Amino acid sequence: MLIAYSLRLIAKMKRIVILGGGTGVSTLLKGLKKYPVKLSVIVSSWDDGGSNGRLRRELKAFPFSDIRQCLAALAEEGYWKNFFKYRFAKGELKGHTAANLFLANLQKITGSVEEPIEIAKKLLGVQAEIFPATLSSAVLVAKLQDGRKIIGEHLVDSPRKGKFSPIKSIQLMSAKFNRKAVLAIKNADLLVFGPGDLYTSVLPNLVAPGIGQAVLKSKATKVFIGNLMTKDGQTNGFQASDFIFSVLEYVPNLNYAIFNKQIPPQNLVRKYRDSKSEMVQLDKDRLKAAGVNIILENLLLKQEAKKVKGDVLKRSFLRHDSKKLAELVYELSNQKIS
Repeated sequence: MLIAYSLRLIAKMKRIVILGGGTGVSTLLKGLKKYPVKLSVIVSSWDDGGSNGRLRRELKAFPFSDIRQCLAALAEEGYWKNFFKYRFAKGELKGHTAANLFLANLQKITGSVEEPIEIAKKLLGVQAEIFPATLSSAVLVAKLQDGRKIIGEHLVDSPRKGKFSPIKSIQLMSAKFNRKAVLAIKNADLLVFGPGDLYTSVLPNLVAPGIGQAVLKSKATKVFIGNLMTKDGQTNGFQASDFIFSVLEYVPNLNYAIFNKQIPPQNLVRKYRDSKSEMVQLDKDRLKAAGVNIILENLLLKQEAKKVKGDVLKRSFLRHDSKKLAELVYELSNQKIS
């Protein structure tokens, strides 16, 4: 009787699928893992900067770094969680994470991209499903409005020299279809896009083989989580509505969009301004015209995210509050589409 009751409870759990990259999505996962849901994550697989870039060049390894962040976020506290978060700060290994090396070696031993993830899940006690968006090391390509073409995620992600030109379109090269990721989308009750950088984390998932088509066909509730700040080289001058209209090009049946309305401390705003980033402004009139249900909440994490020793990449230091964000997402999973 108890087993049957437990199975009925599991069957009633909502299936939430999150699509995105590492840092933003891992923030959401920290809060969402505590809720009674069937959780799946479809993670970017085209990172070619930092530790990932070196391992791709030197070992032909799959870019596990964003998956590593998700694994660490979903893990319970303990030795293995600390191992998956550890980054070398000195010597020839400076910049590498222990887990990236671990997963890259498991890939060589098993000859598989998926098996290292499953081994890591067992070590960390992770219950959620984690799927790379592609089963190959994909290459991100961005075409700019001025005709230039940027090849490689780390170049798309970095500020570019010369006059700024907006990104017109993106595509993935060398991208191998992941059937399990597509199946997760087909079975989802709620699809969540982000949080994460728009043109390097969120939208590229939607041009991965099979994924965009599965999203379009899905009857799940669809939610976009907006960025806190604009990103130099990607979303210069974007207001909240610009993010939504960009997503609508790929997800025309988007139901909800979540944005932060909390003003950060001015000293942090000034730090971002130095890198040509601004707080995303809520242009409410144009937001209404998007035809999407807009949710505005105070979603800033109070503590500034500290830079990890040995990390050679420039990362955001304002983050979403994982508890508040997870609560919103969980509530939406139990609502009927309006």
